[in-house]
Amino acid sequence: MNTTDLTGEFENRDFIATRGDSRIAVTIARNSQTINLNRKNRFLIDDPETKHKLAYTLSKPLKLGGVFNNQGVYKFVLQEVSATDDDNHELGIADYYKYFPRVEYNPDTSDGDTDSGQKKRWL
Repeated sequence: MNTTDLTGEFENRDFIATRGDSRIAVTIARNSQTINLNRKNRFLIDDPETKHKLAYTLSKPLKLGGVFNNQGVYKFVLQEVSATDDDNHELGIADYYKYFPRVEYNPDTSDGDTDSGQKKRWL
């Protein structure tokens, strides 16, 4: 069994199985924003050209070991999770619509919503 890179591959003479492991490791600088990251935080991580990015949750916030005199890096382990309707894949921000209103394009501006033809609404 390969336990060093956690690829999920297991093999012996009589049995072969591959189990997916959807965890990734991330190293990020310690700063005033990253000190507040915890298990509630989710991220969208994928190629910028991808229409629907993969969603991850912070499953292991390892904040010790890489910091000295309040400077350094954090090492996090992220677990893949399902994307939600609150995620903004265009901007690559998980849970975006929990905090910001959705903006829908309305080509008929005669109803007086806005001059630009955009209608704002909360979820």
